[in-house]
Amino acid sequence: MKACGIIAEYNPFHQGHHYQIEQIRRQTDADVIVVAMSGNFVQRGEPSIENKWHRAKMALENGADLILELPTLSSTQATDWFAAGGVGILHAAKCREIAFGVEDKTIDYQLAFEEWITLQTQIKEHVTNDEIKSLTYANRLSLISKEIFGENSPLYRLMQQPNQQLGFAYVKEILTRNLPMKFLMVERKGNGHLDAKIQDKQFASGTALRRQLLKVDRNHQLYSQLPYLTEVSSNEYRNEWELYWTLLKYQLERSSVEELRMIYQMDEGIEYRFKKFIHQANSFNEFIQLLKNKRWTWARLQRLCICVLLGITKEQVKQHFESIREPKQVTVLGFNEIGRKYLKTLREEETVFITNYAHPSLELQKKFDNIYDIMNPSGYHSARQMKPVMK
Repeated sequence: MKACGIIAEYNPFHQGHHYQIEQIRRQTDADVIVVAMSGNFVQRGEPSIENKWHRAKMALENGADLILELPTLSSTQATDWFAAGGVGILHAAKCREIAFGVEDKTIDYQLAFEEWITLQTQIKEHVTNDEIKSLTYANRLSLISKEIFGENSPLYRLMQQPNQQLGFAYVKEILTRNLPMKFLMVERKGNGHLDAKIQDKQFASGTALRRQLLKVDRNHQLYSQLPYLTEVSSNEYRNEWELYWTLLKYQLERSSVEELRMIYQMDEGIEYRFKKFIHQANSFNEFIQLLKNKRWTWARLQRLCICVLLGITKEQVKQHFESIREPKQVTVLGFNEIGRKYLKTLREEETVFITNYAHPSLELQKKFDNIYDIMNPSGYHSARQMKPVMK
């Protein structure tokens, strides 16, 4: 059986995701579509708006065949390590192709990769410039590629959109490792990645849908975008950072500066700012606003806060990185009949595909999920789910 892979969060699963899966079916000869999906904490450093089992169920009901978990230690990483985790899982699942959404299909990602290779020395040299050093890696790369290759550079063009940056991270991982995996670009339709409005007869962005889901009233536009909401209670799909604010404050209050320094990504003395501003903020949003500066972006700070909330240490992540590209075990979140048949073909592989959430190797992930469950307003406890969703 031939498999095509997707790396996704489905936070929440929406019509644009359904469209992507349909396009993969049409544009490839894949027998099975495998999704490496973020668990209960996602790449921007947030608790997912609904638990991983519900999101896996929605994906299976809308065209996916097999859902594999991108664990928290991978799903909350910055772009390149997030990509390494997702590609590693799909490679372990013997996917021969990976598909991702882009705004511009005319960009040559192979040529962009070659330009990126060429720029490695210049990127290091530019880091000595204090003004450029304050920029994010993506902004530095965009600036340097334009300077060296011009505005028609494939690398510069793709760096202008966050989805394309993420897709390029997958391509870099595949080509750098020389993996036997092709990549398919699916043109995105509808609103942009960060568009905050929901418009009739257009695919809404995940950002717009999350904002509307968290409001008290849910309007007809939301239900038209997420028709499955009619089947769930009004408390579901409402999880957000503010619900965990008290827990985060507790973790920061009880931890010494020395203990905070052991937390993953707690660098450059930021632990002192955490200690200083925790007493001045009255909400999570206000806390991040106080912490934020040129070096520390909103997403980077949220990821760091996830590490504090969950107690993720530098040593834990170091150990995780040792096997991130060749995972020893992968958790199965759900499958349909096609996915079940495909799982059987993977039994002889070195990677163990776990279908029982009581497996002892998942103890750390279950601790993370238990914290997620404490405040999840739906009341559905993901850590108590003992087997994958089956459709």
